[in-house]
Amino acid sequence: MILNDGVTSYNFSLLPGSMTVIRKDKSCTAVQTYEGVAYFSWGTSIVGKELSLSWNAMPAAMWSQLETFFTADAPLEFDPTLDGTPSATTYTVEMTRLDGDYFLGGYGTGSGSWRQNVTMTLLILSEVT
Repeated sequence: MILNDGVTSYNFSLLPGSMTVIRKDKSCTAVQTYEGVAYFSWGTSIVGKELSLSWNAMPAAMWSQLETFFTADAPLEFDPTLDGTPSATTYTVEMTRLDGDYFLGGYGTGSGSWRQNVTMTLLILSEVT
């Protein structure tokens, strides 16, 4: 997986333990009427989908790079490839959430060298092909 802000391209050093499936969502609603229900559908779209990625633990260096992207508050290009080769479809996303806890020992060398319970949310703004 790769995030790119146009200046820095960051290849994830650790893949997430879980992630939302990347697929179009259906935009629809139903309204109760006197005689039944009225159903409205506007089709499917990937735009507006939120992807949730989570890690049980993450190296502090990876956290630092993700936090740099988060605080820049600018659109990013997200390549969801899992094997390091560029995928056919990438997405323009906005990182809307990045949360985690300090892990005070146990991994690496020194206190605070890892983060735990990390969650990141990416909002898909557009599909880039």
